Amino acid sequence: MCRFDKPLLVLAIPFLMFLLGEGFCAVGLAANGGYSASSLEQRQGRYFRWAAPSGWRVSETNAGVTLTSPDGVYGASLATVLRSKGTRKPADFLRWVFAHVPSYKDYRVLSVNQLPNERMSYQVWQFIEAKVAYTDNGLPVTGVYKVGVANYYGMNDAMIVGYRAANARFQESQPFMSQIAKSIVLTNAAEANGNNTLIRPKNNPLDNSATIKAGQNRQRGIDEAMRKGANARRGTVDLHDPSSGQKLNTWSQNKEHYWRKPGSNEVVGTDTYNPPGAGYVPLQKY
Repeated sequence: MCRFDKPLLVLAIPFLMFLLGEGFCAVGLAANGGYSASSLEQRQGRYFRWAAPSGWRVSETNAGVTLTSPDGVYGASLATVLRSKGTRKPADFLRWVFAHVPSYKDYRVLSVNQLPNERMSYQVWQFIEAKVAYTDNGLPVTGVYKVGVANYYGMNDAMIVGYRAANARFQESQPFMSQIAKSIVLTNAAEANGNNTLIRPKNNPLDNSATIKAGQNRQRGIDEAMRKGANARRGTVDLHDPSSGQKLNTWSQNKEHYWRKPGSNEVVGTDTYNPPGAGYVPLQKY
């Protein structure tokens, strides 16, 4: 089994940050549907960056990414759940995931490896690596998943990342698929938010709109307070560019007004509402 030997996640509340480690198996050429290491293409989504062969289906939410081959034989994914009430262990979260994805059936744990705990910021994460067998939309598959949970102040954060392949292709696919799973990296921490609900990509949809809405309503006040507290501690400010709709998080500069330099993400602060130069776009605090 291809081991995930190092922690894959740094998740620091009140803001989310992912750092994927180097623990996936080394990749070599593989006969997986004609795919090879050289066939991976880097892509940037709204929240995440990943590498996958051309033509693979990609589904991204603010809580994860799923990458699937056109024939459905191979898949890699990362998903997160933030600020759930209570405490739980990685094995509990693994069971929860497989109970809440309708396309997953006949789930069986083949093996579990306990991985060392890791302290990340003020949280201590517990990790396991599990090899599982199940059917995904009727296709018998085997998967390897790294699962982590951090319990704190009566709540917990959790994540799962890994890959799966049709049983007949699983052994040969491990080096290649582990490399794809490794490539999933969060790049937009300011907007990523799991809202206490696993939001699976649309390739394997969850009928959970009501649950998501309820979680968002419960967490809105908490999230706002945590956002402001995080900015105060870091000396940053949240800004909105009305011309593009983009949100920015930058150093506060202790200024009243902020401007975006033309053609870049550079932010300049001023004490008065006078642009620092021609073409500067005014930004709004929120």
